[in-house]
Formats: sequence, structure tokens, C-alpha cells
Amino acid sequence: MARALKLAEVERIPILGTESIVCGFHLVDYIWTDIFSNLPAASTYVLITDSNLAKLYLSQYQESFQVAWAHHKPASAAPRLLTHVLPPGELSKSRATKSAIEDWMFGEKCTRDTTVLALGGGVIGDLVGYVAATFMRGVSFIQIPTSLLAMVDSSIGGKTAVDTPAGKNLVGSFWQPKRIYMDMAVLSTLPQREFSNGMAEVIKTAAIWDSAEFDVLESSSVEIRRAVLSGTRDGDAGLTLATRSAEQTLLQRVIAASARVKAYVVTHDERESGMRGLLNFGHTIGHAIEAILSPQVLHGECVAVGCVLEAEVARRMGHLSEVGVARLVRCLRAYGLPTTMDDPLLRALASSEQLAEVRPQRLMDIMGVDKKTVGTQKRLVVLKQLGATLELKPTNVSDALILE
Repeated sequence: MARALKLAEVERIPILGTESIVCGFHLVDYIWTDIFSNLPAASTYVLITDSNLAKLYLSQYQESFQVAWAHHKPASAAPRLLTHVLPPGELSKSRATKSAIEDWMFGEKCTRDTTVLALGGGVIGDLVGYVAATFMRGVSFIQIPTSLLAMVDSSIGGKTAVDTPAGKNLVGSFWQPKRIYMDMAVLSTLPQREFSNGMAEVIKTAAIWDSAEFDVLESSSVEIRRAVLSGTRDGDAGLTLATRSAEQTLLQRVIAASARVKAYVVTHDERESGMRGLLNFGHTIGHAIEAILSPQVLHGECVAVGCVLEAEVARRMGHLSEVGVARLVRCLRAYGLPTTMDDPLLRALASSEQLAEVRPQRLMDIMGVDKKTVGTQKRLVVLKQLGATLELKPTNVSDALILE
């Protein structure tokens, strides 16, 4: 007889008309139960992850799959669960890897009623989502983000892509996942630097949208850091509301608040024709820095510097106060993020050759092929205060002001 299921108490967040974002702790049994009970049946489930995560979680997902199916339809044979493990890191996010996954799926005789699951950070989610978007013209896709950055940013909104020699995320598709499962218990395995990497996006979201949430981030850095790193992976602490600590409750509140903003914006502007561009605060300059310093410097670290520089643009345009810029800098630093190109963290991570390449004109050239640029007109998200933007979309800004 199958063991009893451990079904978490969860918070659901709506996006594009369905409550498909699910937040909680220790979600594995809940994930398969929800998939079998509430999503269209599949003949094959394909779970793709990387070798680091496979060691931590793969056997747990495989065992739970069988248990959940036994509870769901004990009299019938379970569908297939195929697993595919990739090398970790940004280099896997390529056209070559995408083709290799597709060829493997064809070899395994996957059909259009396949459901593909991405268990991993942004690299796995972006890559596997793009596979799902194009395999047999599109199959069902489920995101299980395992990093803070992926939970609050890349897993929400259906952007999928691979990198090319010309730049990051330049070949891809919009393909919405049927579910996004955010299991906060996995965050305790994150290195400190990866926690900071994700907090850059959390701070960015509060800075464009919610002054009260920015205040919480500003005043609770010690508690939030402790909640992530205190170790909630072992045991069932947090599975139910009754077993959830104050720190776990704070952690879920912060992540859910950030996810809720992104979900709201995506719902109102799925294909980034206006409002969704607000989520790119810090990213226009940040992506240009990242194009030079990646992979030694992480996305969130580049975006943190980009947020400060773009806030400074807003100050020079007369919209954001000097106090606003200073508070943003202080908040980013509280979570271990760099705020200038002279930051000791960047000097320790990047080579002197890379840092020498981060020149104003070089950044401007990279921004010229940025997806937010319209023709030759560069557009930045301009803050008017912490928690609000000048427009509900990116604002045209002159090259001369950005260069300055």
C-alpha cells in the first residue's frame, strides 16, 4: 500500500485568469497530486533538471510520482516519467542543447500529449520552456523554480529563450506554463550569493510598484536572510500553516508579494507592449553590464548596479530625489549586492580585462540591440519615487543623458 501523501497548505496567485502560481513549503507530493487531479492527462511526463539539483531532488520526485499516482488511480497503470539531466550553468542555455533535448524526446517517442517539467533555476526554466513551446508546435509546460531569482522573475510570465553569440535571450518564445510551483523549502540549499542574486529582483519590483513592500525589505533584511538560510529543507516545518515559523511566514510574504506584482503586470501586458516593460527597471543598463561580465558576475549583481545607475538617470531628470537614490543603494547593499562598478565584489569576481571593457560607449552599443530599444531610441524605466514610476511603461531617454 502506498504511503500517505504529505499535502502542503498553499497560497495561490492568479495570472492570466487562472490561479496557476502556487507557493508553499515541501510541495513535491502536492505537485504531482495537483497535476494528476487538475491538469489535462498526459501519456508521458518529462522532468528536466541539472546535475546539481538531480542529486538533491530527483529521487524524491520519482518516488512521489508513483505514490501520487497510486492514490489518484490505483487500478490503472501509471503514465511514463522520463528524466533528463543537464550540466549546470548558463552554457547549457544554447540552441545546441535545445536540439539535443528535442532529439532525445523524439528518440523516447514523446508525442503531443507530453507534459514537460522544468526543475531548476532560470537557465533550466528558460531553456526547457522554449523546448516545450516548439516541440510538436507546443506541449504543456510546468515550472518548478528552485532559485529565488527564478521564483520571483524568470518563471513567471511565459518568457522562454536561449542565448546566442549576439546576446542573451535573443531567440525564444512566449509560452505560458500551466503551473508555477514555488517550494520555499528548497531555498535553504541556496548559496548566500544566489540568495542575494534573487533579492535584486525582489527589491527592483518593490522599487517600481510598492513603497510599503520596499519599507519591509529595507527594515527586515536580517530576518529575511535568516528565513532563507535557516534550513527548512529537512523535516516538514512549514508544510502546514500550524507548523510555519514567523520567519517562514515572512519569507513567503516577501516572495508572494513580488510574484503577485509580476503576475498582475503580465496579466495586463502579456507580450510586453507597455506596462510589462516596467519590470525591466535596472535591466537596460544591467543587461549591458551582464553581457560583458557574465558568467563571472551574476544577473542580479549586474541588475543591482543597473538599478542604481537608472535611478541616477531619474534623479538627473528631476524625478527621483537624492534620498530615494540613497535608500535604494542602502537596501541593495543590505542584501550583499554591488551598487557601483567600483564595488569590491565586482573587482573580486571579474577579470581586469572584463572590467576595462565596461566603458560608457561600449554599454551604449550593447543597449542598441536591447529588446526594449525602439529603432535607435533607448527607453528606461524612470522612478518618480520609491514604489512608483513616471509612466506605466519605459520612458524615452536621450543617449546623452545615459552616457553622462
